[in-house]
Amino acid sequence: LGDGFGAGGSGSGGIGHCGDMSRRYIRDVALGGDHTVVLSSNRKDVITFGKGGEGQLGLTSKPWVSAPMRSKVLSSKSPNIAAVCAFKNCSMT
Repeated sequence: LGDGFGAGGSGSGGIGHCGDMSRRYIRDVALGGDHTVVLSSNRKDVITFGKGGEGQLGLTSKPWVSAPMRSKVLSSKSPNIAAVCAFKNCSMT
């Protein structure tokens, strides 16, 4: 997950890396109102960043994330996620 996506407003530019996730390829990307949702090529890991005050990042107690982070809530233990979706302040897998 390289240099990020979006125009950079409200953290949607996602500048930064995600630890051991930085060498994975991207399968799908969804852009919400002020957040970004990325599905890794392994179809298990969902990476989110941007504004998360309404819980749309799947990260508890994280109103704002400027660097991509793996969402435990949106991610899966098995490779069964086909796509990610985002709209305004909502995210789905």
